[in-house]
Amino acid sequence: MPTPVKSLDNMNKNLTNEERALREQAEEGVIPDRGRESRMEKPAIMTKNAAAGRYWKKILERMDGLVILDDLDSDALGVYCVMMARYENQCKLLSLAAKQLKDAKDDPQAIADAAAKLDAVSGKMQSLERNILQYAEKLGLTPSGRVRLAQKRAQAAADAKADPDGDLFGD
Repeated sequence: MPTPVKSLDNMNKNLTNEERALREQAEEGVIPDRGRESRMEKPAIMTKNAAAGRYWKKILERMDGLVILDDLDSDALGVYCVMMARYENQCKLLSLAAKQLKDAKDDPQAIADAAAKLDAVSGKMQSLERNILQYAEKLGLTPSGRVRLAQKRAQAAADAKADPDGDLFGD
């Protein structure tokens, strides 16, 4: 299990002034500036999926002003939005299965069928939840994901400063 990440404000380890400056700079914006706004385009996987479109719009609105996602992240964000839409559908199915279980008072067969549906939907939801959280972490949609992205950027900047010719021989 990886070590928990911390933002610079919450760190208590000793950093040199240069390391601290690099870390601060990395935390300001996680993606390098390309000199233009990112052009996030909905991927084809989201076609005819209104719920995924709602999630897409909501996430981009919430991230307005943050420089975390880039054009290259459109597909991953699209898959995340589709998973969120599937999760929404699974929640509805779970609610229906719970209602069927409640309505099947004296019929043992109906109780068994409703319990089986409830169990199947619950398992699918747990799997989706795991995948959703993994995508959110990788996309920087969680606090620890954002800090981890900043750490990687600061480390890359420090490595480039330490040996500017280090990439010449493909090491």
